[in-house]
Amino acid sequence: MMQLWENEFAKTVGLDGVWEFRLEKQTGSIRVPGTWEAQGYARRAEGPAIYSRTVFVPADWQGQQIQMQFDAVSYYAEVSVNGQAVGIHTGTWTAFAFDVTQAIRPGEENEITVVVTNIGERFPLRESLVGFLPDVAIMFGGIWQSARLVAFPGPALSEINIKADVSGRVSVQAGIHDFDGGEAVIRLLDFSGKEVAIWHGEATKRLAADIHVEQPLLWCPELPARYTVEITLEVDDKPAARACRMIGFRKLAHEDQQLLFNNESICLRGVLNWGWYPEILCPAPDEATIRDEFRRVRDLGYNMVKLCLYVPSPLYFEIADEEGMLLWLELPLWLPDVTPRLMEHTLVEYPRIMAQVQHHPSIVIYSLGCELEKNVDPGWIAELNSLTRERAHDVLFCDNSGSGEAYGYLGDLADFDDYHFYADIQYFEPLLNHFHRDWRRPRPLIFGEFCDMDDYRDPADLRAQYGGELPWWATEQNPIHPLNKLAYSQQIERMSQLNVGQIAPELVHLSRQQSLMIRKTVLERTRARDGMGGYVVTSIRETPLSTSSMFDNEGRAKYSAEEFRRFNADTVLLIGRGRARRWTRGGDRPAPTEPYSFAAGQPIALAAILAHAGKPLAGGRLSWQVTDGNGAILAEDTQIVEGPFAGGRPRSIGSILFTAPTVEQAVRLRLKMALEWADQGIANEWPLWVFPQVTEWPQGIALYDPAGGVGSAGRSATGGAAGVPDHAHYHHTDHQHQFSTPRRQIDSLLNSSC
Repeated sequence: MMQLWENEFAKTVGLDGVWEFRLEKQTGSIRVPGTWEAQGYARRAEGPAIYSRTVFVPADWQGQQIQMQFDAVSYYAEVSVNGQAVGIHTGTWTAFAFDVTQAIRPGEENEITVVVTNIGERFPLRESLVGFLPDVAIMFGGIWQSARLVAFPGPALSEINIKADVSGRVSVQAGIHDFDGGEAVIRLLDFSGKEVAIWHGEATKRLAADIHVEQPLLWCPELPARYTVEITLEVDDKPAARACRMIGFRKLAHEDQQLLFNNESICLRGVLNWGWYPEILCPAPDEATIRDEFRRVRDLGYNMVKLCLYVPSPLYFEIADEEGMLLWLELPLWLPDVTPRLMEHTLVEYPRIMAQVQHHPSIVIYSLGCELEKNVDPGWIAELNSLTRERAHDVLFCDNSGSGEAYGYLGDLADFDDYHFYADIQYFEPLLNHFHRDWRRPRPLIFGEFCDMDDYRDPADLRAQYGGELPWWATEQNPIHPLNKLAYSQQIERMSQLNVGQIAPELVHLSRQQSLMIRKTVLERTRARDGMGGYVVTSIRETPLSTSSMFDNEGRAKYSAEEFRRFNADTVLLIGRGRARRWTRGGDRPAPTEPYSFAAGQPIALAAILAHAGKPLAGGRLSWQVTDGNGAILAEDTQIVEGPFAGGRPRSIGSILFTAPTVEQAVRLRLKMALEWADQGIANEWPLWVFPQVTEWPQGIALYDPAGGVGSAGRSATGGAAGVPDHAHYHHTDHQHQFSTPRRQIDSLLNSSC
């Protein structure tokens, strides 16, 4: 195997198209690029799968250096030409090439054979760098990206590495082949093709140069300015070889807890993508699909996609560069069986991946793996960390997304904190507090994945999408997942026992309302905390194992884009409430409160909070309004807030003061808040619940609370409620209910047969 050579003057014969194919007892034709599983051949088959075809090679290729180049094959490829073995390659994600000069017969038809072996007995799953896709549904096999024959009449370039600094300096390194010496010329062209900088120098075996442009236009999501680096090798003042790269000047960094993009505060709002494309079963979507994916993600307020444990085709990165979509590339180390073979392969494969993608300005974060546990050697990860960091520039790195301390791994080489908090709402903030330590070095917190909530998938809707039949992945149990953990393959059978078929649409609607509420609550609590650099929400689309997603299987948004952007944007309005404590049994205890539930007649004081990222925000006009279920206004106010507000941390910008109405049953109010400045504005809204004061509780209901953890409204300073013995007073904080059941009655109920 050898490095891919590049020269835009070289001649090419494409190998994409129809090949003959054989897998176990199946024979037929297959299209390249593509996976065999998506083209009707056996799923979960290890192989070997045999690809063969003939191709005519022009006679004028005689005497030239000829490479056979593959952009990616999964998982192990053995290649021969005209019956002569030319090379092997292991790994799903990287391009590779073989020198086939001696095997090719110019002017004739040439027989090419590629034998592909997928993961299985020969290449065990957890000992191979295949990421999370086998857990999602299936690990694909085959020649899943393009292939070609290339004839080089003379010089060529390889291993091109370009680092663009926001100061305007561009560092260029490249390997040079079959070049007896001469001049190398590097030109830097702006988006219009205008030359803005040039470098000349002698070159032989290796090229290393710095080129500088004054005041470069920086690449950012709003204006993804790109430059072309054109590298030319000249012989007798004539171009003999040329290769180009598109780059951008950008920098993601941090100052203590403050995350900065191009020296301005930023909130990374990412969505998790597992690379699941059921129509093709590999992460190589076409241009239209990628652009549509980015458009739909942006509509919901996201500015980043996390590529979770896979490397997509080059087209994905190119379009992200062009459209200004930020990317987090997570390299495919997941639940590894750490053997010498895996360690050796990773030390080779990771630098190859980095060599392919490092010039893309859209990639701003790299992680070496996900949720690595105590069986992983920190020394090995440290070596991988060094190999990857030296190949990128002005980005952030994380050695273990999810944090090692949460999984028993002892290393920590990350530039930021990263936790995967999949938690019920009541545990989310306690988790945040638990993992915060003032004695650790200050750095931003970026949730690498979190905030999941599955909703109900209607089999009838799924059938309609697939012509009346459920797709295989909805009925075929993934052997990785036992039924006692994930039983999506038995959904119809199990739900039929509950007789919910007629109400399936209502289940879909209700479950999505619930998931929206949970995502809104968690994201708002995240944005209300200092030191938050951003987050990645799970996930972008439904998969066999999860319906926790922004879009269903058809790509339809599950939530109103306008509603979701209220709490998922650069600038959002939030509400907060003061803190309380209670004196219980001779000492203080926290009295948790939330800003959504109140007792009738209670004075209410809420803080209006602004969470902002980006350029400083001018002051403006803050208005709020509380209405009842009929839309009648119960309270409202307008306040002028003085700016500017620098981005990067939440701050209180006003107060919401009113008295809860007197009610005899629980009622829902609605709080709407807006901030307007110049010709812009943002808004948000929340339900508020008001509950009647309870003085007498129905007979036969008791609350057992030995820890005194359910509240203290109405208690005196010494711990008892006014006029009520301490042992007999119980209180539910959220609903402001007071319980007056004697302890002996509670004990009697607990000891009964009921």
